[in-house]
Amino acid sequence: MIPIDEIRAAIPALRESLYLNTGTFGPMPTPVADEIRRAYGEIERQGTFAPPIFCQMELEGLEATRRQVAALMHAHPDEIAFTHNVTDGINIVLHGLDWSPGDEVIISDQEHPAGTVPWLALARRRGVVVRVLPVDHDPQTMVQRFRALVTPRTRLACLSHVSCISGTRLPVAALCAAAREAGVMVLIDGAHAEGQFPINVPALGADFYAACGHKWLLGPQGTGMLYVRRERLETLRPAWLGWGMNKPFDRAHMRYELEPTAARFEQSTQPWPLYLALGRAVAFIRRVGLQNIQERVRGLVPRFRAMLAQVPGLTIHTPSQPDRCAGLVTCTLEGWEAEALSQYLWERERILTNHIDDWGAVRFSVAFFNTMDELEKAAQALSQAARNVTRPPAGSRPARG
Repeated sequence: MIPIDEIRAAIPALRESLYLNTGTFGPMPTPVADEIRRAYGEIERQGTFAPPIFCQMELEGLEATRRQVAALMHAHPDEIAFTHNVTDGINIVLHGLDWSPGDEVIISDQEHPAGTVPWLALARRRGVVVRVLPVDHDPQTMVQRFRALVTPRTRLACLSHVSCISGTRLPVAALCAAAREAGVMVLIDGAHAEGQFPINVPALGADFYAACGHKWLLGPQGTGMLYVRRERLETLRPAWLGWGMNKPFDRAHMRYELEPTAARFEQSTQPWPLYLALGRAVAFIRRVGLQNIQERVRGLVPRFRAMLAQVPGLTIHTPSQPDRCAGLVTCTLEGWEAEALSQYLWERERILTNHIDDWGAVRFSVAFFNTMDELEKAAQALSQAARNVTRPPAGSRPARG
């Protein structure tokens, strides 16, 4: 693995705060930001549609990044569509399928609003039934519960690979296998998985896998990716159509033909520099090594949990087994509202976290670039908060991600 000091030196934001919020937005490494500046500088210098820009960025650069993302996922480039975030990916799948009243969708009780609200809206508009799968720390229990929810009307399951709330790592491969046996399609929200540990998306058995660049991949905001299993390309129809999603338009006969790959789900003009920078982010992560990332986080998290266990009134809600968790650690502290505690940590030690209001919890994102000194400092700040009888009022910073 690259020396941790070298990694941290390439991420300037780590000098400004104790960064434990990669699960919301990852801090951008300098090579990624440099690529954004370089690419937009070339556009400024030459003009957006100058032939060199068109060739180097759209025709060559964008497709180079597509190959990098495909390699990261162990997929074929034809199965990768660029999106702006996971929400895009979920909505592409939702709106790309035909729904009838009474059709059923299974989601978990710990999905992000992006994985919940679209399905609730679909239920209102189309009469689709949303069934809720309770997340459990025990994989067998989850699979049993899933099988019990499936009926002949179940069309699709939309589940997170890693819960954004509790940090639980779901038994995705087993759930996909159970779904496949029942003829149910599966869409996985990989927002908190991609960039945390190695993932062979086709081997998981999912039909669709949505991920984003701005969290654990340390890429730019506004970049995402959707894997569409090759045999599902014709099942899923683009709901929005326009330039770039089809082969050259046959104006004489007023006919169009969709691209034969997942690029059919990409809409019109794209922010090329951001996707070129996404390629740099993927290269950065792959240079560190996903296996190295997983092993380092697995070394940090148990030691952090041990320190948190010493804080009076603190409860950890994330499972402790290495195969049931990743870098997210969610906890509540008796007597503290989530947002107030998050604000306290920021104001006291510039510790950047996120809060989950409906659980009253604070979420720590332990990433491969964090150090034990940082985690000790966070634990000490929590200990001080547990002793502090003066609670600062909650601010207005929203919980995200």
